[in-house]
Amino acid sequence: MVLTVKEMEVLCVFHAGTLPDTLAALRAAAEDTAHQPRRGDIERLIVKLSGMEDGDAPRIVFEPEI
Repeated sequence: MVLTVKEMEVLCVFHAGTLPDTLAALRAAAEDTAHQPRRGDIERLIVKLSGMEDGDAPRIVFEPEI
């Protein structure tokens, strides 16, 4: 699974020790108005983590500078 830098930042903030706990924390954050500027990153990360299978590991990719 490939994560963007922004998605990895979100993962670092909301990582809760296990995949189910992390997904729960991300879902709560997606509903919290305090996290609205990052909502898109949070929602994309939820989709990616929800699709994880045994043996999947996140990798980070750097977006090109514009």
